[in-house]
Amino acid sequence: MPLYFYGEESMRNNVGLLILCVFASLLFAQGVAAKALRSPVQTGSEIIIAKGDIPTPEKYKQVTATYMDYVSENIENMICQLNNVKSSLKVNNIASAQVAYVRAHQYYEMVRPIVRLFGHTDRVINSRSDDFLDGVKDYRFKGFHLVEYLLFNQKNTQVALAAVDELLMNSNDLARRVKAEDIDIAKLIQSSADFIEMVLETKISGKENRYSLSDLADIAANVKGSLYIVDEVKPFIPKDSLTPILHNYSEIMVILDGYKLNDNEYKLYNSLSSKDKTKLYSVLTQQAYLLATLRAKLNLDVYYKY
Repeated sequence: MPLYFYGEESMRNNVGLLILCVFASLLFAQGVAAKALRSPVQTGSEIIIAKGDIPTPEKYKQVTATYMDYVSENIENMICQLNNVKSSLKVNNIASAQVAYVRAHQYYEMVRPIVRLFGHTDRVINSRSDDFLDGVKDYRFKGFHLVEYLLFNQKNTQVALAAVDELLMNSNDLARRVKAEDIDIAKLIQSSADFIEMVLETKISGKENRYSLSDLADIAANVKGSLYIVDEVKPFIPKDSLTPILHNYSEIMVILDGYKLNDNEYKLYNSLSSKDKTKLYSVLTQQAYLLATLRAKLNLDVYYKY
């Protein structure tokens, strides 16, 4: 049995370890090289680096600019009606405050899908009590539906005044943000379908305004908001796609007009007949599908292609 000095044995171990490390490095390098070989090599002037939303094509820029003016106008009208709510509450006129509330919420619903693009703004302004485990007692329950609850259920003018003040503060902030923002055409087109989806999600079943029962007014607001977008891009939509979309809007409005009291006022949701509710649901479902295909019809890309 050969004998080694301590220094020789240590050297042998270090050499072995070095060989092992070199071998492992070679294997890793081969793996990386293999992956690199499998990746396409991009050259030339056609390379696009991801940098956020695709810019709106020039031909749609007037459409998006006009639409943002429309959003600002509706937000301003909403704020005006909220101030009417506040004025009515100060003189203890609950009935007048209730009317102003419904109108304010209609203006909000005319542009709500766009508000949803501003992060959590919609949740602050328009959260419902059933969004929270503690319902109406939850400290996060605020905005339109807290005001609605206090006006129509509790009829508490003093607490409602404080809730309206907070809603006005957030609404004024929203108005400033809208004036500074723009929207790309792909998101605008998608919003036309989002309006209809919102009706199908809550309003068709009367869940949006459970205290004021004003869902028919909000359904009309959502449909008008959706139609406004389609009217703006109408020249770009192929005729065979546009015709059924416009027909569906007409059918929806005929049903809703049967419940219309005057310009912006509708009967209470519980007056909606089962027959009309079923028909409305059917036409709205068809419309949501047709509007969801518009981006493809207009050949609008949402993401950069590689």
